[in-house]
Amino acid sequence: MAGSVRLLLLCLLGFCFAVSHQKTDSCAGDLGAVARLVPFDTSAFHCITLWKQEDFILRYKNTATNQWSFVLSAPDTGSWVAVGFSGKGGMVGSSAMVGWSSSSSGGKAVAKEYYLQGRSPEAVTPDDGKLTLVRNRTATVSRSDRLYLAFELSTDHPQPFLIYAVGYQGSLPSSPDFTLQEHRDMGSRGFNYASATLSSGGGSTDAGFPAKRWHGLLSMMGWGVMLPIGMMVARYFRRQDPYWFYGHMAVQGVGFLLGIAAVILGFRLDDDGLNNIFVHKAIGITILSTASLQVTAVLARPDKMSKVRRFWNWYHHNIGRAAILLAIANVFLGLTIAKEVSAYIVSYGVFAAVWVMAVAAFEFKRYYEDDD
Repeated sequence: MAGSVRLLLLCLLGFCFAVSHQKTDSCAGDLGAVARLVPFDTSAFHCITLWKQEDFILRYKNTATNQWSFVLSAPDTGSWVAVGFSGKGGMVGSSAMVGWSSSSSGGKAVAKEYYLQGRSPEAVTPDDGKLTLVRNRTATVSRSDRLYLAFELSTDHPQPFLIYAVGYQGSLPSSPDFTLQEHRDMGSRGFNYASATLSSGGGSTDAGFPAKRWHGLLSMMGWGVMLPIGMMVARYFRRQDPYWFYGHMAVQGVGFLLGIAAVILGFRLDDDGLNNIFVHKAIGITILSTASLQVTAVLARPDKMSKVRRFWNWYHHNIGRAAILLAIANVFLGLTIAKEVSAYIVSYGVFAAVWVMAVAAFEFKRYYEDDD
């Protein structure tokens, strides 16, 4: 029994470890070794968490008369990162600094100013804008899975709104035109430079957890994590009667409720012509339908001594397994459609791999116990 519990806990621990084991930065510390690679002194900088959901950390300082220094720190996930300045909080008409690192640039990190004249990629022009950059004081550094975009502005006071964005993984500007493709997510916040405090922005702000990620998180935890674990409780812990039944019902019930919330939220999202979105929706509806049938089947469960009980068992077990396999596949499909960073895909991949290995180990154990 102790070995079975350890295998079950391994599924959860592997998933939680993969999610949490990511490189990060914090205002609690300084830039460390990165400071030597930045083209200006970064001591005694103010620091704020600009964008919590994307782990954007902004350090800044009024380093001299009419001179401001900035260092944006963000995860290096193979996408571009940007921070800019706006008078009213809107993207259009503002200027931004964009940084990225790619193999196509010889592994060298790149920093460029872009002028956001419109919403299309053609209207976002490189090496253009209203920022007055101090010469030889601009750089992007890639270190320990993070990007550090450093630059200095010559200005009395930066504009009162900070704008920020992150691109899709693998969609990086390249020579000769360095076209900046559409962002994956963005936001803007009003900012008080004296007190280092952020306020809600104008235009399109998204400082909280976006709806599409809530949909993905609820789907992953409901359909993709709770249902597989609930199946294991029912199949491999029957000796703990009747606790296995209550545990199975509790885990599957929570998963079902999270899944329903994910479906409702999913229908409210704008698919915006995304590839394979109709396949994703069709699989999601199928999962919801089969899960609903499983719930109603429990209400109509025949007595153990009934002649039809074995048919009910066959239906309940196999429909449940099919729903779980569809759920796992659909989680990966959804992450791919959303073009999420690899950390999310790898994290769920670790859970799925650990779950498969745990199921295989339990089945191996059952086989030899049956032989005995």
